[in-house]
Amino acid sequence: MTQTLALNPIAEILASIRKNLSQAQERSDDSDAENAAYEVERAFVETRLLLEAVSLPRALDALQRIEREARKNYAEKAFSVEIGEDYLVWSSNLYHYLSAVETLFGEPKAGTITKDVIQILRETQYSITDHACFPHAPRNERDVHVRIEAVLRCIFPDLIHKPRVTKQIKHFEPDTGLPSIRALIEYKFIATPEDAKRISGEMLADTRGYISKDWDRFIYVIYETKRIKPERQWNQLLRSSGVGANTDVIVIHGEEPARTTRKKRLRSNFEVLK
Repeated sequence: MTQTLALNPIAEILASIRKNLSQAQERSDDSDAENAAYEVERAFVETRLLLEAVSLPRALDALQRIEREARKNYAEKAFSVEIGEDYLVWSSNLYHYLSAVETLFGEPKAGTITKDVIQILRETQYSITDHACFPHAPRNERDVHVRIEAVLRCIFPDLIHKPRVTKQIKHFEPDTGLPSIRALIEYKFIATPEDAKRISGEMLADTRGYISKDWDRFIYVIYETKRIKPERQWNQLLRSSGVGANTDVIVIHGEEPARTTRKKRLRSNFEVLK
């Protein structure tokens, strides 16, 4: 008697692979080529298994040909003129296969977006600092909150602004709630190492041991006006301090708010009066 193995929902498998690729990009940005290569290789393995499981032999053969080249350097990077930065070459190739599988087997339901929300939040960096959309870079936590929430509403129509939590947490006042994926998000604005030290203490006191029937994932989005503390260090701090894997930190980099001199402000006001 042949035993049929149960396959996890395809949307969840795709989300897992995308998470690997997202982590690979993050590590390549931190000049950690070895771990970036590991994440890309892992994504290739999972994609191969998926294509085999859903009986797409031609796609599998094509992917294996690409992987033979990728093995020479899984962390190979190239510069994209379009986005103005480096990207991982083989990750880009894999995304084409993920999109094709998703098209064949249907869009994921709202609840399966959970593993992708990290990548979505990280990619808001360019939107919220775009001078074509905003007159200035974020100047405070509220600016970060409002701008990111505007992006999230396009993806999560059930988004709740300043959701109430049944059990209050001393330093954790969630700014955004995403009921469909049971996630709470709080935004932090950091301009100095002292800010980072203060927020570290608050985070460790916030979500440790927190249990709710409505929310079971916590995400901190930290906006740095300059390079202060890498994302990986934040997450290592949480894990080493006993904070569970249901809490993540995303670090996005922006610009230091421009200082407007009194002379410039007076000139600006005079132009308005004219």
